[in-house]
Amino acid sequence: MKLSSNFKNSKILVVLLFGFMLINACNSSTDKKKTSSNSAEQTAEEYFSVKIDGKLWQAFPSKEFKTYNLSYKELGHQFSIFAEAEDGSRMDLSFHAHDQIGIGKYPSTRNDNGILSGVFYYPEAKSSDKETASTTMDHPVQENTVQVTKLDKSNKAAYIIEGTFSPTMYAVYDTNPNQTSKLTEGRFRVIYRPDAMNPAF
Repeated sequence: MKLSSNFKNSKILVVLLFGFMLINACNSSTDKKKTSSNSAEQTAEEYFSVKIDGKLWQAFPSKEFKTYNLSYKELGHQFSIFAEAEDGSRMDLSFHAHDQIGIGKYPSTRNDNGILSGVFYYPEAKSSDKETASTTMDHPVQENTVQVTKLDKSNKAAYIIEGTFSPTMYAVYDTNPNQTSKLTEGRFRVIYRPDAMNPAF
């Protein structure tokens, strides 16, 4: 009789242990998924693309450094994103705030605190007369050229910055056969990593 009772107790103990292990495994799996999800969000892919007169232009992070070239100048609080496509053409978004970079709209200006801000496009690998800009001597100001829609500084070593842009571009030189062009659906998601040369903001 005692043997039968002990056997039953052992079976109950085994079932309880199995249930406990199953619950632990489920919780562990959920924790791993949460960690994996958070990690993926922090290291999610960067992108930079825009349509130039309806034709898609897409840049890619540097093959050497696996990231876009970003910089921040404390003088004028100017922030720049330098992007390059596979064909060597380049685009530069340079904008600033009077206080510091944050979520908001940034106009192109020809001369604000002595710094040129706006969108600049270099359609050829080498400098040429086909370069265009959202601000020129003839068009010194253009409102709402760049809009920062997200700024996540929760990771102090890697800020995530997202935004959009859709300016009208003007030829920098009179010899350019295409005097104006329109940028639409411009969007970017880049990661800024503060360092000795590029301070935190």
